[in-house]
Amino acid sequence: MTDTFVNELIEGIGLLFLHPLFYGFIFVAFLIGLKRVKRERKEFKVKVHPVIDNLIFSLLPGILIGLIGSVIFIAAGVTLPIGMIALIGLMYLVLALTMKTRFMAPAYAVSLAAIAGLLLPKLYTGLAFLDKWIEDIQNTPLDSLAVILGVLLIQEGILILWKGADRTSPRLFKGKRGHYVGAHEATRFWIVPQFLVLPVGSIPVLDWWPLFPMGAVGFSFFLVPFAIGYRQLVTHTLPVEAIKHLGKQVTLLGVLVLAIAAAGHFYNLPLLIAIAIAAGLAGRELITLVTSQRDDTRPSLFVQRDKGVIILAVVPGTPAVKMGLKVGEIIVKVNGVTLTHETSLYKALQINAAYCKLEVLDLNGEIRFVQGSLYQNEHHQLGVLLVHDVVERNIAVGN
Repeated sequence: MTDTFVNELIEGIGLLFLHPLFYGFIFVAFLIGLKRVKRERKEFKVKVHPVIDNLIFSLLPGILIGLIGSVIFIAAGVTLPIGMIALIGLMYLVLALTMKTRFMAPAYAVSLAAIAGLLLPKLYTGLAFLDKWIEDIQNTPLDSLAVILGVLLIQEGILILWKGADRTSPRLFKGKRGHYVGAHEATRFWIVPQFLVLPVGSIPVLDWWPLFPMGAVGFSFFLVPFAIGYRQLVTHTLPVEAIKHLGKQVTLLGVLVLAIAAAGHFYNLPLLIAIAIAAGLAGRELITLVTSQRDDTRPSLFVQRDKGVIILAVVPGTPAVKMGLKVGEIIVKVNGVTLTHETSLYKALQINAAYCKLEVLDLNGEIRFVQGSLYQNEHHQLGVLLVHDVVERNIAVGN
């Protein structure tokens, strides 16, 4: 029994690398990084993080969270047939056509697959594998999809809380009064492989397992690639505060969906299951819309000031990092010169081409003094990005 279990796990891992969506997700993650770098160079003449930054720094957290989800799905015996797995993959492909990262998320892919499955009529194509997939989709219990949706939403919330505020990207766009303001964009694309139970294979039915047997007599495992796309634009506060607030909301939504799904399953109330899936889809979209509206109606934090310049971003590997400068701090003086805009910063740095002294208003509203060396022949490269006017700049919208 143990050997059978282990063998099925190994085969399930191998199926991940045969799934075309896995490689599609890697390609999407690369495109997100490429687009970000292109925009950063256009707005700030420098890239803040490498093109593959999203892929590298999102891969391990996604795998770890996926392992936790896999334990839950295997222990509970959450069963999903191959046809429904294919339909969820198709939903991801359709959502990718929107070119919106936030739509590449389980709240949309899983919910839309559930709706499509309910609406799918009985079809006979003459292709054996396709007819089997259609039958799979129509026989998929909504309970399984609702539980998967709830767990994936919780995973999304945890990832946002854990890694959402890391390595955000600075933005520039015109505010309501026509002046340029700064913002931070958090865009992440986590690949989260999860083990699901397939209703076919050599693992026998147990007294208590699986939770959704689907009438099968044997089961196997499939390491299915899921993606969690996330995007949030923050203008009114420091990015970490707004991002963690959204992460908590998504986590609570996942708990709510999971609780409703569990109640519907154990009390045999199909309507509750449908409500759980609808709540996951509508709730996730509502969280995004309310968060965006709240950010739009509040005054921007990153604006040009009469005295001092606010730090919009700190470029890794620059003197600013060594000096301990942080996003949101205000540089009041450089080499004794009071700053009023970006140009005055660079002029003040030229007073001493090798060394600079800064007077900084920190995040607690207290003045502190920092000093450090600049790179030889690069006195202008302090490593801070500031709000500045840009010619022919489009409003910061997108994925």
